[in-house]
Amino acid sequence: MTTVVLVLLCLAIAGRELYLASDKRLPRAQAELRELRNQVSELARRHDALKTVVDEATEPAGIPIPPPPPEAPPSEVLERLDSLTGRVERLEKQFGDLADELAGIDLERDAQRALARSLDAVEQDVRELHREMLERLDREEGVVTGVLLSEEGEAEALLADAYERCAAEYGLRPRVRDRRSAEATGAYRGTVYRLSGRRPEVLAEDMFTYVRGLYDPRDPSALNALLTELAALRGGGVARFGPFTAVSTPHALVCGVLPDEDTPAEPWQLADRIRELPPDRQSDLTWLRPDG
Repeated sequence: MTTVVLVLLCLAIAGRELYLASDKRLPRAQAELRELRNQVSELARRHDALKTVVDEATEPAGIPIPPPPPEAPPSEVLERLDSLTGRVERLEKQFGDLADELAGIDLERDAQRALARSLDAVEQDVRELHREMLERLDREEGVVTGVLLSEEGEAEALLADAYERCAAEYGLRPRVRDRRSAEATGAYRGTVYRLSGRRPEVLAEDMFTYVRGLYDPRDPSALNALLTELAALRGGGVARFGPFTAVSTPHALVCGVLPDEDTPAEPWQLADRIRELPPDRQSDLTWLRPDG
């Protein structure tokens, strides 16, 4: 606006000069013209000063002016973003939980493998100790291998109690009881024993001699109690003390003295093997069976 005023004043002065050129009152007009020029100069100076002040006032003072904030996204976009954020957080948590579980499983597997190795080592040590103990006992007082089996483990507890009472009656002490070896015989379950205190051959002769003289089913001996339990089995059963062997089948109960190497897998095979022995090495006790 100030610039427009200055331009108009300049035009007025120029017009005034043309007018005064023909005026006879030139001196006074020239004085007025000089006055007008001074006023224009003053106005120009004041204009420049004012412009300088305005420029200084609007110049940045070194503090950055932040840009205007962007327009807020629509509410629908915000809701979808919140939903995605929540899903990501849940997935991250699930991933962390799975990682912890996998780490726990790996640790558990490592612990199980270490435990299995330790158990194998302990089992090996126990077998070695048993072997050394039995070798020493065999040299000093004799060791007898015993076997007690019944079909599907029938009357297992009663048979075991009668067997060990019979062993004690004949001066035997159970040193090792191995159920796993007995379970390897298929459908027949029970225990393989290592008993110390007697020589196998002498023990077998004593037991067989007693059986040959047995005639009363109410005989109070522990050996008769064991034979009675065998006779009561519905299936098959075997009780051995070294070479002395008693075998029960669904229809018979026989005893005999068999070599240790004669160990057929099934009771009926043992019964057939006993019946092949000389008459003075076998005894038929079927009369002890409830239906005998």
